[in-house]
Amino acid sequence: MKYHPELPVMAAVAVLLALLLPVADAAVVWGPYVTNTTGNSTVVTWKSIEEAEWWVDYAPEGGETYRIPSSGAGPIHHVLLTGLTPATTYRYRVGTGNETTGDCRFRTFGDGAFTCIVYGDTRAQKPFFTQTERHGLVAERIAAEADILFVVHTGDFVCEEEEWDEFFAVAGPVLRNTTLVPVAGNHDGSTETFSAVFDLPPYYSFDAGSLHVTVLDSNDRAWADMVTQTAWLESDLASPLPRKIVAFHHPPFSSDRKHPGGDRAIRAEWCDILSRSGVDAVFSAHTHAYERYRAGGTEYLVVGCGGAPFYALAEEKPEGYLAGHRQTLGYVRVIVSPESIDLEMVAVAEVTEDGEVTMCPAGTVIDAVRLPADAAPPPEAPVGRWVVPAALLGGAALSRLRR
Repeated sequence: MKYHPELPVMAAVAVLLALLLPVADAAVVWGPYVTNTTGNSTVVTWKSIEEAEWWVDYAPEGGETYRIPSSGAGPIHHVLLTGLTPATTYRYRVGTGNETTGDCRFRTFGDGAFTCIVYGDTRAQKPFFTQTERHGLVAERIAAEADILFVVHTGDFVCEEEEWDEFFAVAGPVLRNTTLVPVAGNHDGSTETFSAVFDLPPYYSFDAGSLHVTVLDSNDRAWADMVTQTAWLESDLASPLPRKIVAFHHPPFSSDRKHPGGDRAIRAEWCDILSRSGVDAVFSAHTHAYERYRAGGTEYLVVGCGGAPFYALAEEKPEGYLAGHRQTLGYVRVIVSPESIDLEMVAVAEVTEDGEVTMCPAGTVIDAVRLPADAAPPPEAPVGRWVVPAALLGGAALSRLRR
């Protein structure tokens, strides 16, 4: 069993304060972006540089506009919007005084079919290249996708704390018009940092139509209390919804030369539970490439090709290997209905080992698989709820997320 002690308290606080200090001249440094969406609520987040009275204006398309003030005292603002209508597109903007952002949008969850995106490992490798140079290519293509309900980021948003500004600048065109589902990567800082940025703990779950989504923390720090997380996982995957996906950062199957075979500890801890619970697909990153495996009736996808430096893959593959591509920037398009999940690996660009980038035609699919259905969703299935272990959030916050 792996164990990694937490950073000393003073060091963790110093890291968090450094993250929260404003570093730009604009009134809004990050965002706005949306997390925690359900059928009737969401959370709008942004980071500001000005100490002022901030607010969120929002309205269903063609409907009345409402204003909610931000009660946050620090530079990062989280504003909860409630009383929303399921399966409805909302316009929103944030502002202070006479200054406002441009109009953004999100869609509340409903019962119908939908499309989401999965990608990750967007960090830069300075001085060789920035997020703008690599991640920016992927973000631009994702932003052009139509009607994306949410985007799962499989972790390693950044390489170091000071890179958060660049991530949100590059991903802005994607994040301002959808919901972000974040996974904690090993480069993304402490649990306190993760919660400050995304208003979420490192593991949680939610429902969207016929799909149940579970996000786990596979980082070294999690092993200090892995028994609790694994017990929660078993309970969480008892969801009656017919389609289930899981996301965490470290892949249990991979041909990465640095970690041949994948993360065997994670494989031993979770994979049997995932198979027994009927999980359709598992998404990870950490290996900077694209790979797909099948084990125990579950599809395992490594989607670590969002812009980070590519890793070499070994010729020898773990059992269950089905497909893979190295030196390819891209993302996975996921089309969900009660009957099936279609997974399409969309290539954005090929990158030589010397760093030469060749763009792929928009919509280039280099791997695809359709996962069979188990059953239709029950009539009483909720339109959406995020589930956060009570031990990780206060009771009030947990109640709020379940509305």
